Amino acid sequence: MAEVYKVIWFGKETSCYGELTETSNIVVTCENENDDSVWYKGFDKFVKADLTWENVVLLLQGFYASDIIEVTAVQKALVIK
Repeated sequence: MAEVYKVIWFGKETSCYGELTETSNIVVTCENENDDSVWYKGFDKFVKADLTWENVVLLLQGFYASDIIEVTAVQKALVIK
């Protein structure tokens, strides 16, 4: 089983998985499954040098109508042409 990091924000718990990097894509799972999506913009311009799961969850929550229950970091794939 993957190692999980828990972030608690306003009494809501978010489970965080994967290796977080500035260029990570994030699979976002929300309480309302209609809000589920993939954040693909990276975080370098948003959180700068303070890249933590706490900051990522706080940033992402502002973009979703329902509470985020799980996030998973996925490394961007290298596309070779």
